[in-house]
Amino acid sequence: MACDRRGARRRVEGGRVIERANIIDMDMGKDPFINDTPSLELDDRDAGYGFDPSELANRIFRLLKRYIGATDDDLRMLTLWIMHTWVFDALYTTPRLLVTSIMPGAGKTTLLEWIGHLGARSEMLSAISSASLLANLADQGYTLLVDEADRSLRKDNPLSADFIAVVNTGYKKGGSRTIQEPDKKHGWKVVRKSTHAPAVFAGNNPDLPADTRQRCIPVFLYPSDEVEESDWEMIEEDDSEFLDLRHDLPLWAESATASIKPRPTLPEPVKGRYREVWLPLARIAQTQSGGWLDTVRRLSAEFVEQAKTDADMGLANDSPHIVLLKDIAELWATQWRTSPFVGSQQMCDALAYDNPTQWGDQQTGNFGRLTTKRLASMLKKAGVEACRNRERTKRGYRFGAFAQAWRTLKVWDSLKLAPPTPDASDGSDTSDTSAATPELKRWAATLDTTADIPDWTTLSVAQLFAIRTVKGTGLWLNKTTDELNKRGITV
Repeated sequence: MACDRRGARRRVEGGRVIERANIIDMDMGKDPFINDTPSLELDDRDAGYGFDPSELANRIFRLLKRYIGATDDDLRMLTLWIMHTWVFDALYTTPRLLVTSIMPGAGKTTLLEWIGHLGARSEMLSAISSASLLANLADQGYTLLVDEADRSLRKDNPLSADFIAVVNTGYKKGGSRTIQEPDKKHGWKVVRKSTHAPAVFAGNNPDLPADTRQRCIPVFLYPSDEVEESDWEMIEEDDSEFLDLRHDLPLWAESATASIKPRPTLPEPVKGRYREVWLPLARIAQTQSGGWLDTVRRLSAEFVEQAKTDADMGLANDSPHIVLLKDIAELWATQWRTSPFVGSQQMCDALAYDNPTQWGDQQTGNFGRLTTKRLASMLKKAGVEACRNRERTKRGYRFGAFAQAWRTLKVWDSLKLAPPTPDASDGSDTSDTSAATPELKRWAATLDTTADIPDWTTLSVAQLFAIRTVKGTGLWLNKTTDELNKRGITV
């Protein structure tokens, strides 16, 4: 039996309400599935109300898309994660979320609020006051929402270790932590608390231990003018989609215990800890209509590949990402102005040549020269996906894939450059030969032999194209082609 906030008792079969009894006194107790956010009032529809539990994820996804600036894949994963908070005690593991961004004001707190309003039970923690409080919240099954995690979980905070211990042990069912509580007779008593509870970290690249990060699914947010403002006073009063979901989620939870028991198969690389992270979401996905389970399988395989790439490259934080995005923007504005697509290797070569201390052989650390694999890893974290050119002969990046990141960073203003306008109708790699101005052509005409240029690396791209335009044959062509290729420009 399920009981709503007004005490309307229902019998639920397959997620559909088929019987309603008399109103009861709320003093009888609180439904453990009901969220601690403002209550829903019954309306006239309740007498014959029913819903399709297999469509719940689609409804949550549509609602989140209105208010949260994130990719569809991240929104789908968030949808399943929110649903899992209602049934996590029936699951063996509960994956952690890491909500981050390279920009402040991207909506991290807003997303936590949505998780708090749609999830089962939640507690927002902008600061950590005591280990016993954390253990007690986890023991009661609260979803722990840690905002400003980059500040509240600093290494110099003595309570950070306690929180990480709660989160790590509570990742699996049966996790517990021993704490001391006041006792009237003996002063203090030792109590064992369950720590199995969902948890979310939100912050600008919080400094989490490696084993904690391995348990986290990352969610990357961008500031967006395309989403609606989360005005909770209005949403809780007038947003019918939200109100319906708040009504239906506890009903779905009561009926979902049996349907989440089957163990879906995941791609072969998704094993060990990776399987522990994604299997709970797969179990939720299998109860939903459409391609939800296929989406989880794809995302889990990508998660494993990304984790292995990060391990190989030694990527520990997001600090180089803004530099990378700005460097690519500058190259596109100066070398690839007419190119709608740039190949991965071409981009790596150009970055290494243009900024050797960051991406070339002169950079510090053990990374070495930028590779296409590391480039893909870093850009994916910034929300930029690789693709193939129109002929499907080369992997690389389209100009349009960077639009949101560059707009968010106001990159053209900071670089004081006019954004290029590539011809989107052409999917091939092209180079801007229009840089060969009349003045440069006259300069190129004064050259007698290639020996007149003692150091070809000092020439600008425009000078190289001027030489190709004026000379255009033999050794001149070979020299300029080699130099341009070194800079990632295909000619």
